[in-house]
Amino acid sequence: MAETLGTRDVLEQMDTRLDNVEQDLRALRTEMNSRFDRVYQEIGALRTEMNSRFQEMNARFTAVDQRFTWLYGLLVAVLLGVAGLWFK
Repeated sequence: MAETLGTRDVLEQMDTRLDNVEQDLRALRTEMNSRFDRVYQEIGALRTEMNSRFQEMNARFTAVDQRFTWLYGLLVAVLLGVAGLWFK
């Protein structure tokens, strides 16, 4: 039994299918937005953690730089003293 579909029937089916696709796309967009928000939050937390660790490292390197400056000054003073005794 062959059924003949009219133009109106075909257009109604297309409209129904397009509505389903549109609803699926809206659901997908909502899901993707929520996942991107979660990723942005995780990146923000990682950025905060990295900044705090870099600040800690910067404080440590500042202390190390001060020690090396002291040792470098002491080395220069010793070398000048030895050179002074050598050329005396």
